[in-house]
Amino acid sequence: MEVPGSSKKMIATQEEMSAAKIPLGSRDQCAHLLIPLNKCRQAEFFLPWKCEDERHVYEKCEYELVMERMLAMKKIREEEALAKQNKLKGNNAVPLIPKTANA
Repeated sequence: MEVPGSSKKMIATQEEMSAAKIPLGSRDQCAHLLIPLNKCRQAEFFLPWKCEDERHVYEKCEYELVMERMLAMKKIREEEALAKQNKLKGNNAVPLIPKTANA
């Protein structure tokens, strides 16, 4: 499943995520990594030094998604600033043909 605006694809299906009881806020392109992480956490009684590899892979995926969104937002802001500059330049420009009173 393709997600618009993202380079990562959804791997986990809605059925898999609901069966694994993944919260709605965590159902993103990294949910396929959260499912085995949560299973490991439950099996290891949520001990923080267990499941480090799964947690690292999941957090790296989330970090990459955040960075991707930040870069996209930065690009949007730059485009808006450029459009605003062009609009201001167009309004303050000296007209080549002066407007007459009768025109």
